[in-house]
Amino acid sequence: MERLFYLIIFISSQTLVFSQVINIPDSNLKLKLLLADVNSYHYAKNASNQWMKIDTNNDGQIQQSEALLVTKLYIYYEGNPSNIFINSLTGLEYFYNLEYIDCRDNPLNTINLLASLIYLKVILANSCSLSSVNLNGMNSLEALSVADNNLTQIDLSGLSNLKSLGCDINNISTIDVSNNPFLTSLTCRYNNLNSINIKNGINHDFNNLNGYYTDCWKIGNLNLSTICADASELTSVQNFLNGCGTAQTINITSNCGLGSDEFTANKVVLYPNPTNNIVTLHNDEGFFTTVVIYNYLGQELKQLSIIDEIVEIDLSNFTNGIYFINLLGEKNEVVKIIKQ
Repeated sequence: MERLFYLIIFISSQTLVFSQVINIPDSNLKLKLLLADVNSYHYAKNASNQWMKIDTNNDGQIQQSEALLVTKLYIYYEGNPSNIFINSLTGLEYFYNLEYIDCRDNPLNTINLLASLIYLKVILANSCSLSSVNLNGMNSLEALSVADNNLTQIDLSGLSNLKSLGCDINNISTIDVSNNPFLTSLTCRYNNLNSINIKNGINHDFNNLNGYYTDCWKIGNLNLSTICADASELTSVQNFLNGCGTAQTINITSNCGLGSDEFTANKVVLYPNPTNNIVTLHNDEGFFTTVVIYNYLGQELKQLSIIDEIVEIDLSNFTNGIYFINLLGEKNEVVKIIKQ
């Protein structure tokens, strides 16, 4: 009987938590959330990608239980006839299952969605007068668009799944995507860039024909002097910038701030990455003698000895996914490889 009593109390407390009203200080944000409806084709979608009504009990409030059903929010400024500007996204941290948010053209000044939105994959926040963006904890984020704002810096270090970044028309001086192993698309025209680091172990898409995802970075960045890239894509970067008519003024290198002695010793190159089957290892100085391949669970899958300066590592028998190649010898190095 005592256990039943505590069970009832627990269930009641959980029901109370999820029925709690979310505090949404910005009245215009709250209004848009309340206007979301299955027939309005506005504002919110559910996990089935269908337009949805958020305020299902029609009480003029948004409960936490209602917020959990939302996966996509379209709360960009629409202009006439609504003219509803949003100044703050506070309250959306309770939309735990949110995967996509479009908040373009609102005077937000800052974005801080907190680490609670662990499923968020896409943020569209162009023309929001942003002076800062806090992306801490958003490990699922794949696409970020923050063009036409007032950003002077952007920290991407924790975004391990980021694939594309659009940050045109800001005042950013340095872009570093070396910790974003899946990022292949970058637009960053019209900033104040002096350096770009795309040395992230993956070759970038410089041949995208629609001209949107990858652009001529020198345009609007008159002080851009250095692009650091993976050794396997230095020629691609050079050719890409030659097509823009800008390569002659930019130092293209794989030496990302290393001292000259350190860089001379760092001769290992693994490419292509991603790969379909074969990965080529350049071991010009003979620092490595053994290759050990692990899966993402840390299980050893294959080991081979290195004799030649150029070695082909066959991954054709492996399923698509992420693998770690541990290079052992006079020095040790671990390289993440993506098989697709």
